[in-house]
Amino acid sequence: MNISNTANTWLSQFKIEVTSNANRVFGNGRQQLEATVSVSPRGNGTITTEQLNSITLVTLDDDGVYRELTHELRVSRTRDTLFDYYAASGSAPLAHLELKGTVLRQRFYISSSRVGGSLDKVYARISKNADTHHVTDGGAFNSSIIIESLTPLRYEHEDFVLTREDTVSKHDTDIDIYYLTFKAPGRRIIKSIPYDPVWSSIDVWSAQASSRRRKSRWPSAAQVSPSGGEQTPRHHSYYSDCYSRQTSVTGTDYRFYYIHYAIEMGTALTLRIKDSTITVNNKPGHMNFVRAKTYYGPFESPPNEYRQQSRWGLLDPYGNETRIELTQGDSGNTIAFKRYD
Repeated sequence: MNISNTANTWLSQFKIEVTSNANRVFGNGRQQLEATVSVSPRGNGTITTEQLNSITLVTLDDDGVYRELTHELRVSRTRDTLFDYYAASGSAPLAHLELKGTVLRQRFYISSSRVGGSLDKVYARISKNADTHHVTDGGAFNSSIIIESLTPLRYEHEDFVLTREDTVSKHDTDIDIYYLTFKAPGRRIIKSIPYDPVWSSIDVWSAQASSRRRKSRWPSAAQVSPSGGEQTPRHHSYYSDCYSRQTSVTGTDYRFYYIHYAIEMGTALTLRIKDSTITVNNKPGHMNFVRAKTYYGPFESPPNEYRQQSRWGLLDPYGNETRIELTQGDSGNTIAFKRYD
């Protein structure tokens, strides 16, 4: 590729700047920083759409060759709004960019999976035509940005708090909802990622769509409805464990079951277990687990007994991940969790 230093013959401006709040990004491959490339034509010239769209970001390797960002440094033209910029406060440099009508811009969003402490110099490249290319590295236009990759934050078990809410207490049903979140005020979980196959017997339904309920993989007494309207049925829950015990009530043998549900974070859902209804995913920044204790008589069809591993990745607003695995206590009566790597 022919890199030319004659960009000033047809451009009056060609530069790259960091336009998010900082040049730092956690090396988790999720968080992004924003970089903006600004170009202006010289005199009464024009910049075609093709030329504008040819702008890309490059680094200079040890052999003196410009390489597009790949592998450990990735670039996208779309921002992932799920994650905050690093130090997302104050006034971003974007506010101080020139606002001349002749200035054209392309914005890029860069993520890193580089080792913490890595510093990478990034340039912009534009193509005038198939044979002539310019880089912001010398000549009339000399600008670059430094990307500093940070070691992803590591959260320990004690950085989280798991609380239990006694939600339903009936003769045949007892339901506890657990809420998992960060202990530090203002810190929140923004997404939960399941790492095990779906072993779900919770279906999505609504009154208008009840005839379309999906048959689940396991027999179950639980169904779930998205709060606020009809939705195509799909799985929302992952089993952790199912325990059973034999008991007798007034001379009749009953078996009661502890069943654990892990609810993927998302829209609020209405969960119905037997004749009881609860709402989950109703607290932003929290992941829900449900412990349901249900009784089944000799002529009722209870759920199957089994043990199912339930592992999750929890993301903070910067895209840092903590992996947890559900555990239990008191033969299924309580839910707990542990970290795993």
